[in-house]
Amino acid sequence: MLVDFTVENYGPFKDKTTLSFQATGLSEHEENLLHTDSVKEGILNSLAIFGANASGKSYILHALNTLITMMRFPSPANLNIIYYAPFRLSPQTKGAPTRMSVRLIVGGILFDYSLVFGPKSIISESLHYYPNRQRVKVFSRDGNNSYTFGSGNIATGQKPISKMVAPNSTYVSVAAQFNNKICLDVNRALSSILILSGNTDNILNQTIRMMGTDEKLRQDLIRALGVADFCISDVEGHVKTKDVMDMKDVFPPQIIGLMMATGNQKVDETILNLKHDVMTKGLSDEDKTFPHFIESNGTIMTLSIMGPIIKVLRNGGVIVIDEFGSFLHHEISRWIVKLFKSPENKNNAQLIVNTHDQLLMDTEELFRRDQICFTRKDRETGASELYYLSDFNIRKSFDPRKGYELGRFDAIPFIKEDSLLDE
Repeated sequence: MLVDFTVENYGPFKDKTTLSFQATGLSEHEENLLHTDSVKEGILNSLAIFGANASGKSYILHALNTLITMMRFPSPANLNIIYYAPFRLSPQTKGAPTRMSVRLIVGGILFDYSLVFGPKSIISESLHYYPNRQRVKVFSRDGNNSYTFGSGNIATGQKPISKMVAPNSTYVSVAAQFNNKICLDVNRALSSILILSGNTDNILNQTIRMMGTDEKLRQDLIRALGVADFCISDVEGHVKTKDVMDMKDVFPPQIIGLMMATGNQKVDETILNLKHDVMTKGLSDEDKTFPHFIESNGTIMTLSIMGPIIKVLRNGGVIVIDEFGSFLHHEISRWIVKLFKSPENKNNAQLIVNTHDQLLMDTEELFRRDQICFTRKDRETGASELYYLSDFNIRKSFDPRKGYELGRFDAIPFIKEDSLLDE
């Protein structure tokens, strides 16, 4: 389970910013809490982030993805850290370090990881955990690549590993490759965080590949499309990786030439067919089966994200969805959120979304007040800030959608009523 993630001096987030699943003392929606001995207040099952365009909603998710990637994979030696992206609108931050940290629960034990890095190297890094609720050091590292380790069995084998860590790589990523148990457990926990962002074709192909290796997941997907009222009774598909030159009949010569020139000589060919559940007499199964590219955007988006959602609900972990609700009817979005607060969520799965769907800002049926987040950008400095509905002194019965529309939470764009075109 993810407890919280903190970032400072990354993208639009100049100051320390925390995305937290740790519940506050609110007495509402107890069904939205995941219980663990490691955090007595309880852990939230979901978070929803609202805000204007360019206010930082997506960047907080990108920041989390950056930390996960740096923790999981060593960087190529002798290269700058490509993930270094400090706040650019202040002389004090342009060359300053980026700071990130994450707290998560693995096997019922709380882990606390911290990372500070600049453009070329790791400045500091540390990992602690809390067996029996006592803080225990696994390792710490400073900017001179100097390490200290925990005592006893924890220190076994760590010093030789540290000598193989490049200045631009995290120790935890290398130690996991050498099967250090604690670092490997953290690495595997981070691998269970699925971030759906960017190219929707990649998300669709990921789901199709899941279908090909997991028949039960395919059946669950078909059931999900039925629940969501798409009238689809079967889904079949596969993804083939092919040479660009084998796609000459599909892509125009200019595209083939551009791909070859940029060294991109492989391409995924997506084959996906959906059978519609109609009762018209005289139609064959072939008549009822459509290729995916003539289906609606909403159908394909639902199919794409439900694969990872089903996987996380089944196995536990965290799923992060950027621009949640795009192309989806709000009732489908609400249904997905409710899955994480239902008895089906037996393995403490968690959901993070950012969205513009104001109908999801529902504290009566969906969320607690500490589950609704806002982002805003300071109009003078350009810096983003993340904060919570629970930070405001409002009654539990207050409808936050009304306050949001009126700009009470300062997380909407203010459109100037000026003429667009010169007359």
